[in-house]
Amino acid sequence: MERYRVLMALIILSLLSLPLVGQQMENVPAAQQAPPAATTTLKVGVLDMQEALERTKEGQKAMEDLQAQFGPRNAELQKLAQEIQDLENQLRRQERTLSDDARIQLSRQLDLKRRAAQRLQEDIQADFQVVQSDHANRILGKLQRVIDQYARERGFAIIINSSANPNPVIYAAPAVEITQDIIRLYDQLYPLPAAQPAATGAQKPPATPAPPQPRPPQPPR
Repeated sequence: MERYRVLMALIILSLLSLPLVGQQMENVPAAQQAPPAATTTLKVGVLDMQEALERTKEGQKAMEDLQAQFGPRNAELQKLAQEIQDLENQLRRQERTLSDDARIQLSRQLDLKRRAAQRLQEDIQADFQVVQSDHANRILGKLQRVIDQYARERGFAIIINSSANPNPVIYAAPAVEITQDIIRLYDQLYPLPAAQPAATGAQKPPATPAPPQPRPPQPPR
């Protein structure tokens, strides 16, 4: 019985000592605890590269140059297309009244114009792609330098192209849209040269002499 009392007293003393241990753990200085993990904020921007390419002053000038260069050839292609349509309508309307020879001749004429239009369209498309690529590569090289400078100066970690296909941007807040900033910075760094005023009082070039007219046939002697 005496041994039982001693055992119970030891158990009670051990239980009473537990809060003291917990209190000692709570009183550990904060400096000895593990520091919280540091958080890093990435600054992200969204840029419509296609819009930036087309809306810079140099991009707009390049589009005007392309239209001026290929406008006449496009007009020629449209003229051919209209002639082809007219021949097709004529052949359809007069199918029953035309003779076999006239129908064959009209069909050949239509086939020749179709081939000519196809060749012209292919030539225009090939030449346009070459010239357009030259303009785009020139502007894109400078545009990339503008983007790099803008990102470094403003601390951007990532800039996403929203005009990529497929578009990687599902949602973007207006605050991260930097397209207009890039366009303005591009125009500041790469301004177009000022248009030269027309010269006044300049001497006119000499008139081109008219080609010699053919001599009239002489009467026989």
